[in-house]
Amino acid sequence: MIYCTMCGSGVESLEQAIEDGWIPTFWDGETSHEIACPSCTETYLSLGEDGEIEVKPEYRGKLIYLETDPKDTLLVGIAVHYPFPPGAKN
Repeated sequence: MIYCTMCGSGVESLEQAIEDGWIPTFWDGETSHEIACPSCTETYLSLGEDGEIEVKPEYRGKLIYLETDPKDTLLVGIAVHYPFPPGAKN
């Protein structure tokens, strides 16, 4: 899976991402980020004066990027034990 750095949506393969118009890299100021889906590209990105794809001026410094794949995120749960009241079946 390939995931959008901005919204976390995914696509099955690199070939599918290319076919669907995903952007491989873009800039937010001096920082390069990888992979943007077509929806985020349309909403947040534009072609800069230097010919590079970059975050639109109104969004610069305001976006939070997913730097790791969502599948690499560890979900931790907590189990709490409550005693059953007297006479309750467990």
